[in-house]
Amino acid sequence: MDTADVAKTIETQEQPVRLADRATLERAFPDGVRGKRIHAVGAGGHGISAGLLLAQAAGAIVTGCDRTPTSLGLMLDEAGIPIAIGHDNAHVASADLVVTNPAVTFLHPDHAELAAAQALGIPVAQWQPLLGLLMRGSVGVSVAGVHGKGSTTALLGAMLIAAKLDPTVEVGDIVRAWDSNVRPGAGRIFVNEADEFNYNFLSYHPRVVTLTEVEYDHPEFFRTYEEIRDAFAQFLKGMDMTPDAEDAPPPTIVISADSPGCRDTIAQLGADWPGVIRTFSVEGSQADAMARKVRVGEQTSFELLLDGHSLGRITQRMPGRHNIANAVAAAATASALGVAPEVIAQTIGAFDGLRRRFEISDDGDVVWVDDYAHHPHAVALTIAAARQRFAGRRIVATFQPTLYTRLQSFLTPFAEALATADEVVVVEIQPSRERDTGIIHGNDLVRAVQAQPGFVHKPQAARYGGDFPQTAALLRELRQPGDVMLVMGSGPVNQVIPLARGETGQS
Repeated sequence: MDTADVAKTIETQEQPVRLADRATLERAFPDGVRGKRIHAVGAGGHGISAGLLLAQAAGAIVTGCDRTPTSLGLMLDEAGIPIAIGHDNAHVASADLVVTNPAVTFLHPDHAELAAAQALGIPVAQWQPLLGLLMRGSVGVSVAGVHGKGSTTALLGAMLIAAKLDPTVEVGDIVRAWDSNVRPGAGRIFVNEADEFNYNFLSYHPRVVTLTEVEYDHPEFFRTYEEIRDAFAQFLKGMDMTPDAEDAPPPTIVISADSPGCRDTIAQLGADWPGVIRTFSVEGSQADAMARKVRVGEQTSFELLLDGHSLGRITQRMPGRHNIANAVAAAATASALGVAPEVIAQTIGAFDGLRRRFEISDDGDVVWVDDYAHHPHAVALTIAAARQRFAGRRIVATFQPTLYTRLQSFLTPFAEALATADEVVVVEIQPSRERDTGIIHGNDLVRAVQAQPGFVHKPQAARYGGDFPQTAALLRELRQPGDVMLVMGSGPVNQVIPLARGETGQS
């Protein structure tokens, strides 16, 4: 059947495309993806781009397309993965596998290219089952949790590299030291960032899991805290429990001893779970890896204890207590994988972080900070880190909410978090995988901030910015010498930074 016939076939199709899971892909590709043609619809996203780079490294012939150009799509192009702008059923005609991401299937469950692939008998999957397929045969190490996944994954990967274990690492954002969101390796360990939304992480069956934090998130998908907790527990129940696996550690879960949600999740496994549980803590409970004597200010430092032994005081480049928690989580996991304590300590001190994780740039008499924070808890932590790092300076917090339902569910917590800044600018909502049905507007968040105790007497300090150019113009008006211009959100909100600075390019 040629693509013209396929186009006629799918004209009357309005049913969602059937998506293959990891088990289906394992049956379809028993010998792996070497030499197979993989096409990606919506290729320019954070996670899917990483999966495509690793499929290319595994010998697949990879192409992609996207609705608009993105920086990650450009990265794929530069890596030899051609990315077409726009969609065409002809893209899938010679593919052995078509992959996509939840943003595409949630908005367009009957997307024409995906329907064309299905009509041709080509498997269609989210990119996560592809990544799970690529992890097959390795010692899988997944970093999961509502907060800190990316930074912890990247730092753990750096520790394993420094220990000469040559891991493969997949991260949801660009690691500065690699200038990429992946690091292909020849060793047996495969580290990945495991996302809970849409049960994405059920595509992975790791030997080791690091669980950073469990609390309520993704209200557009999970109805209650118990639902998201149970999703994490289901993920843990799917770990690789093969007895006496060759060259592999025992099944191991590393959890935050400070997190009630982590402890609650572990409790769902039952007391007879046969693996190893290791813990980490920041000035809290007794744990296998601990940070104590924490100092957070112009510099962030702590004393690291590993299995009761002090490794001395470590100064890390990433500011804030939350980044100390990420470091101690990575230390506990690296230790379980056999990394020497001195390598762990040295790597923490040298780690330069990810892009968009408290990324600082000077601009004359002000400082810009670009951060991925998009949950109320993360927004509060990021503002607190800015207060500590830049004591006594005015914090101008610019925030772009992602998803209408998310803002509606977390309106008060977002307002409370943002009200810890001195000035607040709200950018128009990033729709992501939703459509605007009028349930909420960015002005609703502005009014909620203005109702907070610190803003009742200065309501003019919370403003609606509008789109990126409008927000940038407002920030130019607001800036004063000494300001810390903090820009937060999971979408491309950092585009306001070069616009506000009068630069022609985008970050």
